[in-house]
Amino acid sequence: MPDPFFKNNGEIDLLTGSISPNLFNQIVRRDLQLSDRSKSRVSIICINIDLRKFIPLHISEDLDKAIEQALIEAFFKLKQVFRDSDCICRISQLGFWVLVSGINYAVSSELLARVTALLPDYFVIDISHRTNGQSQLDWYGQIDELHFKK
Repeated sequence: MPDPFFKNNGEIDLLTGSISPNLFNQIVRRDLQLSDRSKSRVSIICINIDLRKFIPLHISEDLDKAIEQALIEAFFKLKQVFRDSDCICRISQLGFWVLVSGINYAVSSELLARVTALLPDYFVIDISHRTNGQSQLDWYGQIDELHFKK
C-alpha cells in the first residue's frame, strides 16, 4: 500500500502547501482571458528571499533548512493577508508569486505595505500590473526581471 504522505497530485508545493507553478499558470491564463473581456486589472506580487540579507542572519544554521523554514512561515503569513481568491504559488526555490485581480494602484500600495510589514526584512517584494492585451509570456518576462533581479 502506498504511503499517503508521499502522494502528490502535482497541484501543491509539498514544502509550503502553496499551489504548484503548473496550476498557477492555468489560473493565470484563465484570469487573463477574463481580464481582457472585462477590462479588469490583474497583477502579480513577487516575494523573494534576498540571500545577501538572509545569510548573515542564519550563518550558523543549516542554510537549506533555514530557507525552507522561512518559506513555510512566509506562506502562512501571506495567507493571512491575501483573499482566498488570490493565488499564492511557490514559483522558485526562494520565493512566491501571488496573483491578485481587480486591484488599483492605491489598493496595491496598501497591500504591498501590509505584506512588507508582515514579512522579515530579508524578503524583497515587488508588483507587476498587466496591461490589457499583454500576452502571458511577455508579462512573465517582466515579472521574471522583478523576481530574479540580482
